[in-house]
Amino acid sequence: MLKDLSKMKIARFVDMQACKSIFSDSSTFVLRSEKYYQRLEGGRGDAEELRVQIRNGGLAQANGFALSCWTTLDGDEPTQDEWKIFPVSDVAIISTPDRVSVFLKEAFALEAVDGKDRRRYPFLFLTHKQVQYADRLDERVGPDAITDVPVFTKRKCFAHQKEYRVALAFSPILHWIDTYIFSKPPDYMEKCLANPEIDHSKARELRDIIKRACAG
Repeated sequence: MLKDLSKMKIARFVDMQACKSIFSDSSTFVLRSEKYYQRLEGGRGDAEELRVQIRNGGLAQANGFALSCWTTLDGDEPTQDEWKIFPVSDVAIISTPDRVSVFLKEAFALEAVDGKDRRRYPFLFLTHKQVQYADRLDERVGPDAITDVPVFTKRKCFAHQKEYRVALAFSPILHWIDTYIFSKPPDYMEKCLANPEIDHSKARELRDIIKRACAG
């Protein structure tokens, strides 16, 4: 049974500094390349990001994608265990896959052409789904599966992240891209929650950040 992507809840867990950036005038959404996640430390990144080993030999690998990585929630709000998935989780931005994908399509003026999303620059198409976890794949991966397999497969040691991933393919001339930041009203958010275990000073700071953002 397919999940209703308009009701399925996903969350981005961020620290207070990232929250300030998300609600600022100059940065409301960030997309990262696979290179960023390959370098990321603290258990959040994967040196084999967008690379999948094949059991009978070879490597399936994808390049040229900007990613937005979320956590699939069990309910409408993070559980106590979900708050602990990442080392620093002061704030949870709650949304749905449909909301995030619509937001990005509007932000980059993606239009459907022959059944596929297209935009002249810098992004070519958008795809999103839950990440599967496997250290090796049994079957060979053909070129038609390049966005389904390497982009949406991670090693089993990261399964606790329960990742839902939004991926935008970008033009080959932007192969050097690491981080793409753009400003647009953050209407992809359903709500923003503070970690129940956050200290009082940070909770007060979070309220002030959101209040200033809402005041324009």
